[in-house]
Amino acid sequence: MLMHKMKNSKKSIADRILDLGDFLKTPRLAEDIRKEIKDKTGYSFDLQDIRVNLLYLLRRKKLKRKKEGKSLYKYHT
Repeated sequence: MLMHKMKNSKKSIADRILDLGDFLKTPRLAEDIRKEIKDKTGYSFDLQDIRVNLLYLLRRKKLKRKKEGKSLYKYHT
């Protein structure tokens, strides 16, 4: 039972993104967010997984984004 409880308490990528707090007050690219998670927590995620979770947070109005150039987006709180 204890193992099951520990397994469910694992943080999602979306939660790790939101845990960046003040870092996201400035608009950031997905690559910057990935690097900050790696530097701050030691967890490494694929860039595509970061992008999917940024879109998830955007659709739930937890983050905002603005377009930079032709196809880049910067995400912020």
